[in-house]
Amino acid sequence: MNKPLMCSTISHLLVQISKAHRNKGNQMLSCYNLHAGQEIFLQQVLCRQGITMNELTNNMEVTPATVTRMAERLEKKGFLRREKSSSDQRVVQVFLTELGEEAAKYITEQTWNKLEQQTVKNLSMEERMLLKRLLMQVLENLDEAEYGL
Repeated sequence: MNKPLMCSTISHLLVQISKAHRNKGNQMLSCYNLHAGQEIFLQQVLCRQGITMNELTNNMEVTPATVTRMAERLEKKGFLRREKSSSDQRVVQVFLTELGEEAAKYITEQTWNKLEQQTVKNLSMEERMLLKRLLMQVLENLDEAEYGL
């Protein structure tokens, strides 16, 4: 029996790769009691303690509601704390706790690098560079399509 045409498309393959990558990431992050996406949130705060919720929304390219839910969950787990800005009470800033800082550093140094190594295993350096260039072009194409260009 032949596969439907959609299953042989690059778009379908990208979806399958994204799912597999996310599942592997979730598996690796579970030892920290984290889920995929939360490590990126922690990394953003690690890079800039006191980052605002609006900046996180823009940097992560998600909705404000998503950032709020992530912050609430990570705060409940003891990874971060939120504070109102002393200069503008409408602005909420995010800071990592000691636990959050340790987790963010370890995830970057260990977990993310292991996932990267597994992702590109058996690819030569030239193939890795080509894959990265091609994926960047695909992303640019999709961004252009999003804005109707």
